Amino acid sequence: MKILVATNNPSKLARVRKVMETYEFVSLKDIGLEIIEVEEGSDLYENAEKKARVYFGKTDMPILGLDTAFVIPGEYLDPAKVKRNALNGQDENELTPAQISEKMIAFYKNIVEKRGGNVPAYFEDYFVLILPNGEVRKESGRRPVTLTSKIHGIIDPYFPLRSMYIVEATKKYSIEQTLEEEMYELQPYQEALKRILTK
Repeated sequence: MKILVATNNPSKLARVRKVMETYEFVSLKDIGLEIIEVEEGSDLYENAEKKARVYFGKTDMPILGLDTAFVIPGEYLDPAKVKRNALNGQDENELTPAQISEKMIAFYKNIVEKRGGNVPAYFEDYFVLILPNGEVRKESGRRPVTLTSKIHGIIDPYFPLRSMYIVEATKKYSIEQTLEEEMYELQPYQEALKRILTK
C-alpha cells in the first residue's frame, strides 16, 4: 500500500519509513505536490488532520498527517507548539532550520537550568489517516523522556531535542542509541501507526 505523508520535514518522513518498512510512504515531492502550510492550533489531532486534509482530492492514496506534542509537566507551555514556544513570535520562515534548532535548544535548556536539574517530560505523537473514500482514522502514542541541559552528538536541525533528552525506555541519550534501541524507544509511535493502518 502506498501512503502519502503530509509533511515537509525529512526527518519525520524518514522516521515513519523506518518504523513501518512494510508500507511504501511517499513524500509530497515524490508525486510533485507543492507544500501547503496550514495554520496550527493547540489540538494535535486537528493539526494532523489539517495537514492531511489540504491534499485530499489531489491523490488517490491514503494521506497521513502527523503532529507531536512535547509535554513538560509543571511548565505552562502549549505542548503543541514545541518549535513556536522557542521562537517567541519570530516568523520561522525568516530562519534556517539550523537557526530554529539553536533557538529550540537554548529555550529548553533554560527550562532545565531554571528547574535545577533533569526534567521529566514526554512526547505525544498524533496521527490522522484520511482514506480516499473520506474515512478518517485517529491514533496516538506517548514516549517518556528526561530532558537535560547537556548536548550530545550531532544535532539534527529537524529533531534538535533528540540531542538533549534521555529515553526512559533505554536510559540513553536518544542520539546515542543503537538502531535497535531507537526502535525500542519508538515502539509507542510504531504501535500507533500499526493501529491506524490496520483498522
